[in-house]
Amino acid sequence: MALVDQSPYTPGAGHNPPVLAGRDGLLRDWHLVLNDIVSSGRVRAQDMILAGPRGVGKTVTVSAFADLAKEQGFEVVNLQAVSGHAGLVEAVLQRARTRMAEEAGPWQRARKAFERVGGVNLSIAGIGAGISTRPSGALAAGLDAGTLADALATLAAEVRKDAHSGGLLITVDELQVASGPDLALLAATLHRLNVDHPSAPVLFAGTGLPFTPDALRKAGVTHPDRLFVLEPIPLTLQPGDARYAVVEPARRVGVAWTPEAAAVVVEASNGYPAHLQLFAHAIWTSAPGPDQITLGDVEAALPRVADMLERRTLGPRWDRISDRQMEFLAALALHGGRASTAAIAKTLGRSQQELSWLREELIEEGDVYAPKRGQLAMAVPLFNRFVLSHYERTRPEAATELLSLQEMIANAELDPSAAHAGGGHAAPRRAERNPPVATAQRRIWAAAFLSGGAPLPNGVGIHTVTQRS
Repeated sequence: MALVDQSPYTPGAGHNPPVLAGRDGLLRDWHLVLNDIVSSGRVRAQDMILAGPRGVGKTVTVSAFADLAKEQGFEVVNLQAVSGHAGLVEAVLQRARTRMAEEAGPWQRARKAFERVGGVNLSIAGIGAGISTRPSGALAAGLDAGTLADALATLAAEVRKDAHSGGLLITVDELQVASGPDLALLAATLHRLNVDHPSAPVLFAGTGLPFTPDALRKAGVTHPDRLFVLEPIPLTLQPGDARYAVVEPARRVGVAWTPEAAAVVVEASNGYPAHLQLFAHAIWTSAPGPDQITLGDVEAALPRVADMLERRTLGPRWDRISDRQMEFLAALALHGGRASTAAIAKTLGRSQQELSWLREELIEEGDVYAPKRGQLAMAVPLFNRFVLSHYERTRPEAATELLSLQEMIANAELDPSAAHAGGGHAAPRRAERNPPVATAQRRIWAAAFLSGGAPLPNGVGIHTVTQRS
């Protein structure tokens, strides 16, 4: 590449982007949270959960929270919830063992408080040498939340002895896969901190899919909205933020995107953060440079980006879903990627009750989410185009007889002539919704993306609704 050797973009899950676009408000609020917890303790705590679909930057935002806390002298414990693995309490205790083996001062001084957590002996030298009196996985079920709260408050107080503006921050990624007992214990511990240790500088920040508040309720947390600040992270960035995410990293290394080139990337990716990074990186690596990326560079790279998306992400996911899930997603895609559950049921000729299990499966697997009560939306914007372009080709291979797109259109009383390939979607006959956008940019991208798909029924278009919530 004639620009510079290394791309400034960071595609991939959990990788910190060079610019955290669209999150200025959250970072500003977090600065205030840190100030308040240090000055007033738990009485001013705002424990945050960032909830949103995959690929929107939840993990990197909480990582930025952690970095800001560390700069202020906080001890930060970053945890990852993993389905079927050791619980969050075990993870905290393992961190205690590790930090004590490193002779970390605050952890050493708080050792006795942690030894009271679950009957664990942390005084034996070596990582992982502690011995629990309970079988693995049973800690969360039998542990007193007050004991864990005492240990965390003690550790935070010891941190304050070394750093006057410090404290303790616990972060947990992927909260929605944590066990019910772990979620209940987490909530109870934070509550006991509020009640028993109102001056303790202890904070919590977590991430999860949009149904995380429901997971908390199922675990017995009756009012998660009262205990946590639930921050919804939108699926897509605002156009200005999306353009900034594309342009600014290149500008910092002396490379400029032409306005037309950046606009096409924003439109083609729908402003979805994960795809913005992927598109910009792929275009960067193929553009000749030396100091500018043009519309021609983008047009030349888009077919390769489409192929990469299909092979690496969209295609493998499509191959793993069940026949009925595939049919459900096709019905949702015909409505532009966002529809009411009633509309989907009508499109499939089934009752909402019959489809409830499919809805729950797709929500829990992260393929769709509920932007508001009674509605569903695709969790990856470009999956809408992919589904419509591949459904009819895949349908004959299904073990279950599935409706065709034409049958769905008839059921839903949609008018295919209201849309055209590359620019729109079937709209209700009664009123046109989300009118076609027939831009050169969208035609370029649709042509690239549909190259491997089956022909669509006459008039059915490929359009992804830009979902901003």
